[in-house]
Amino acid sequence: MTSLIRDGGAPMWAILFFGFINLAAAARFAYRPARARLPPIIALALAVLFSIACGVMADIASVGSKVPARPEWANDPRIHLILLQGLAESMAPGILGFSTLSLVALLCAVGLRRLGRESGSH
Repeated sequence: MTSLIRDGGAPMWAILFFGFINLAAAARFAYRPARARLPPIIALALAVLFSIACGVMADIASVGSKVPARPEWANDPRIHLILLQGLAESMAPGILGFSTLSLVALLCAVGLRRLGRESGSH
């Protein structure tokens, strides 16, 4: 996990922050479902999604500016491997963020299932 956060850089903190709040809200919805709790979960999921996009773009931009700025990398005959490593590290925000959103969706599915059962029993 720490390597993932290190690879993703500063944008990972926004993903962790919004993701944690989103998971907590989704867990609360799964435990006590109420339709009024869904809009904040969706809004927080969008915050996570936009943080993912920002993180991936910032990381790719960082690779794109740092590799050419270092002559030992830019002139290395294996530059393609350096760029592949940078691209791989740039995916860290997506890995963490989309994993978080998957868990949020799962918790919401549980809450919606429970909400349907409670609504149908009345």
